[in-house]
Amino acid sequence: MRNTLAMQLPACEAVTLFTGKDLAPESLIKLDRATIARIVNDTEQLIADGELDSVRMLVLAKKGQELFNSLEKKVRRYAEEHARVPKHDKLRLYDAEIIEKETGVSYDYSVCNDVTWNELHDLQAEVVQKLKAREAYLKTVNTPTISVDSYTGEIWEVKPPLRTAKQGLNVSLK
Repeated sequence: MRNTLAMQLPACEAVTLFTGKDLAPESLIKLDRATIARIVNDTEQLIADGELDSVRMLVLAKKGQELFNSLEKKVRRYAEEHARVPKHDKLRLYDAEIIEKETGVSYDYSVCNDVTWNELHDLQAEVVQKLKAREAYLKTVNTPTISVDSYTGEIWEVKPPLRTAKQGLNVSLK
């Protein structure tokens, strides 16, 4: 027997907190892209006006993201088994358009036995390794430094790399 309250509560509670309206699960499924955008904009305005706690909303958004991403991953395979859509057709349900298509297409070129590809792949791996080693060295350069090419004798000035970062909040759910 299912606990229907547990199934309904999290998603509806999140939307209720954002909109200030008591939404049942039936209302949540009816949200369209425009309504979602309006909810987001209204919430941002409430935060800007000081009517909502921004940290609380950030944590709520992170938890909602975790909830819905996890839920999508778990239910997707069941939906793919049951909701077969005819080729070149669309299924329109709940203000959503569902089409069946290939996803995650990848190719394994290592099985081609192509000498040219194998050589290029090996060369690429070697260059990537050398590039990473050079970047590790360049991170240690704090002031302009003179460098000399041991083969040609060419001299150039090596400057420290430009480091950019953004200070922000990292939300980890426990």
